[in-house]
Amino acid sequence: MSKNNAHLGETKEQRLKRFRDGHPIEVIETVIQSIANHFVNELRSVFDNPPNRQTTLMFLGTHSIALTIAYGLFGKGGEDGYKLFLENFVDGDRPDTQFSTVAPEIHEWRNILAHRWINVAGHSFSYEFGMPEGWKREDEFLLVNPQIYLNQFLATFGAGGRIYGYKKVLTTDEMYEAAKQRFISKYVEEA
Repeated sequence: MSKNNAHLGETKEQRLKRFRDGHPIEVIETVIQSIANHFVNELRSVFDNPPNRQTTLMFLGTHSIALTIAYGLFGKGGEDGYKLFLENFVDGDRPDTQFSTVAPEIHEWRNILAHRWINVAGHSFSYEFGMPEGWKREDEFLLVNPQIYLNQFLATFGAGGRIYGYKKVLTTDEMYEAAKQRFISKYVEEA
């Protein structure tokens, strides 16, 4: 029988008890480490075969992670949560690597991929792996270098990655407890 690697080592009852009884950091870091150890590892290989890059899967996967963490930490979903995640954990130093600037367009692109496949909004979003910028605008087009975006996203979860600085975002005991409850609610909620 196959196993779901995101849930190895604990039954759902054991995990729920640990989450409810533990400090908020226990819940937050379990979610972050689970994402880093399982989901992010799968994303690392999406561009390993250049003739057949898995760009759609990369955008769907990174967005799922961003929204999961944004809801848990900030209590925000959708475009607002995605932008907050990028601002706090992914954006680079150069303007063209500040993906939060174009968060509305990337969020819309993910929605097209996930829910509306062929949609008019998709005509103005394009990939350009060869450009040195993370993103740029040309006429009505937003060009995104998916490799730069992915590299910054992966660095978020690497050693010393910015995701582990979530403690700068949660500054009070009340914020920690609210984040804990949001993560628990998503854990027990039926999909």
